[in-house]
Amino acid sequence: MTLLNAIPWRLIARLPLALATIGVLSACLLGPDYERPQVALPENFRAQAPAIPAANVSTEVVLTEWWTLFNDPQLNELVAHAQINNADVQIAVARLGQAQALARQAGAALYPTLNMTASGTRASSGTSVSRSGVGFQANTAQIGLVTSYEIDVWGRVRRNIESATAVATASQYEQDSVRLTLSALVTNTYLRLRALDAQIDVVTNSVKTRENSLRVAQAKLDGGLVSPIDVSLARAAKAASEANLSELTRQRAIVQNQLGILTGQLQLTLAPGDLRGLPIPPIPPAGLPSTLLESRPDINRVEQELTAANARIGVATANFFPTLSLTGVFGAQSVDFSAFLSGQSAVWSAGLGLLQPLFSGGSLRARLDFSKAQQQEVLGNYVKVVRNAFGEVSDALVSVSQTLQTERYLTEQVAAATKAQELATVRYEAGYVDYLNVLEAQRVQNEANLAFVLNRSLRLQAGVDLFKALGGGWKKERIE
Repeated sequence: MTLLNAIPWRLIARLPLALATIGVLSACLLGPDYERPQVALPENFRAQAPAIPAANVSTEVVLTEWWTLFNDPQLNELVAHAQINNADVQIAVARLGQAQALARQAGAALYPTLNMTASGTRASSGTSVSRSGVGFQANTAQIGLVTSYEIDVWGRVRRNIESATAVATASQYEQDSVRLTLSALVTNTYLRLRALDAQIDVVTNSVKTRENSLRVAQAKLDGGLVSPIDVSLARAAKAASEANLSELTRQRAIVQNQLGILTGQLQLTLAPGDLRGLPIPPIPPAGLPSTLLESRPDINRVEQELTAANARIGVATANFFPTLSLTGVFGAQSVDFSAFLSGQSAVWSAGLGLLQPLFSGGSLRARLDFSKAQQQEVLGNYVKVVRNAFGEVSDALVSVSQTLQTERYLTEQVAAATKAQELATVRYEAGYVDYLNVLEAQRVQNEANLAFVLNRSLRLQAGVDLFKALGGGWKKERIE
């Protein structure tokens, strides 16, 4: 008889019945099933500005690369580098890998474990411990397969898998959130750089204008037409503009360094732009639905955390009930190696174990109460995140609306101030007004141009904030 012939085939014949019994026992799943909480929100975000008529567009957050709506190739390249090289993204990717590994580890509990054991022993006894007075030596060898399996009667294992899977999914959304935040930070930093370029352009023109005014004042002084006061005022105004230009240059260098760190390009150098190079932020369609918030990764992340906390209640509940486990051993043991693989050396065992907690000093109840309290905490956090998200979108829409309206007024101011500065210069050269009129006109024009640039920067930032608050961009499709 061989080792194979020693297998208990009667038990194997009953295996389908045993498996069916296990399936019936495992149908039970303790603990509450997850249901998405209902958070009362308005159906649509309140319209804050003239926008594209809702009848002409269909709104759907499908554009994850929302920064491309600014139509700036340089910005697109910087964001692409940041998504690859930024350290925060690398950390988030590593954390996702950890969470996914833990989820696979939890899933392994659905399958039986199988281990192989093997040992060899050589023993000797002296004559004093033998009744016959004769010492002996013996060799013993054994090899076997050991298996164990927990019958998931109450769903403890499945709830644990559900929790671990939700945590892994939450980690994925956390990575998406990091990428979204990074993209917004890179975009805002780049737009700030371009706004500084525009301010430098404005102040550079102001320096040139005041240089011309200084030449005119010096020529009139040389002709005896004005006092030295005009020349001194012109020089002071020119020096003030040059000092402002130096400060703006310093700020630009720092912002460029920040972009280099964010994108992993520490030697990054960007050519300067000008006022006309500032991108125009897209205008959101009217009547954006509040359901767009479902695209936000932080909302999806906290919902997965709520799912995991909900599943942990089921795990804690199942701990009150008995644990059923199957164990089995099959192998061979012999003192004679020649008979090691024969049927006479076969050994096997199978058993069903039950473990019922009887007294734990209240630890099981405390664990269940802790799981329920933790679930309530995550639920409160979910409601908080959803409401804050709605508020962020509403705030961004207000900023987009008002900065657009402000830009219209500032455009009129720039045109009027430029005209006034030109007239004041001409009239001063003709001797109709004193130099104080020129200085005042130059100051008003310079401030108007800077105010326009700063407001455009705020408008661009509001657009970025809106994309970030929505979790992406909107797709506009014209309806014929």
